[in-house]
Amino acid sequence: MTFEISIPQAPTRQRVVIAGTDPALGNWNPERGLLLDRGEDGKFRGACDLPYGIVEFKITRGSWETEESYADGAPCLNYSYLVAHDLSLAIEVEHWKDCPPVDPDLLYGHAIDTELDATQLGQHRRAVVWLPPGYMRSNDSRHPVLYLLDGQDSLAALNSPENETLEADSWVRMLAKSGAIPELILVAVFHNEDFGRRDEELSPQWEGPKMADFLVNDLKPFIDYTLCRDRTLRDPANTGVLGFGLGGAMALWMALRHGATFGRFACLSATYEDLSADTPDECELVKAVAAERDLKPAGKRIYFDHGTIGGEANIPLYQNKVLGVLKNRGFKEGTHFTVNVAHGAAHSLTAWRARLGAPLTFLFGK
Repeated sequence: MTFEISIPQAPTRQRVVIAGTDPALGNWNPERGLLLDRGEDGKFRGACDLPYGIVEFKITRGSWETEESYADGAPCLNYSYLVAHDLSLAIEVEHWKDCPPVDPDLLYGHAIDTELDATQLGQHRRAVVWLPPGYMRSNDSRHPVLYLLDGQDSLAALNSPENETLEADSWVRMLAKSGAIPELILVAVFHNEDFGRRDEELSPQWEGPKMADFLVNDLKPFIDYTLCRDRTLRDPANTGVLGFGLGGAMALWMALRHGATFGRFACLSATYEDLSADTPDECELVKAVAAERDLKPAGKRIYFDHGTIGGEANIPLYQNKVLGVLKNRGFKEGTHFTVNVAHGAAHSLTAWRARLGAPLTFLFGK
């Protein structure tokens, strides 16, 4: 087994010892474990012969007081491998047990709970603003902003045993760390939770335009000029809205009516038939797309997706009509819009969460 270990840079912490289940690894005694050599590139390397079977080990600096940990201070589990042939392992140590844990806000971001007047709705509206780790580490970084409809079901920060969410903040952290997208500010927009009000507020045929007005004229100015002053990228190319079900239909409707403010739109399993259960030929949203002569690519990106189980199977009957209009207006697939078909997926938070990386990458990826 060959080891290549990368560790956090620190002048006084330049030693790596592997302690594990085999005598070659010290029989769990770090003082007799496998001492690795430091290369010119700063990585530590070493190798040992091990018998066939399961081997477990931990990475230390020569004692259990100096073993590897996660950056938040939590202990790491044992590494466990089946030794059946030669193995080469490349591992990056995140943190050490004897180092102070990193502030959780710098690792996981920070959620701020706020409430604003929704002028046209005539009520207060709650929004949770998630600031990514890079925002918390810097005083001058600037970030794109994604507004999430169905806000109470959107952030891992809002998870509870009773409440499943999209975990959009976890996705953004993961994708940003890999360099796939920039770190986004996420704004989870809550709807009224009284019975039936969610559908009314996210329906383009009902009160959806009033909810859109709240985003455009109340919430976005508050985010850009008050809460995150000088820290947001305010142009349409860096401002998006994401919704699922009726929220997906609302996201498409906002592409028609608010394209000067928003330029990124994610329509997950859009409920085109709305509350009126329109057929594809009668669908008001499809008619609105066809009638909007000012709908042009102009730097827009629109993401469409759907599953294939239950009512999801009917979505292409509506969506293909929309795509036909977009193509006639100069929208190019892969550049201005894309369609993802999730075979075997149903209409559920679990399914949307599983594929959430796709819309985030298409809308904001380089």
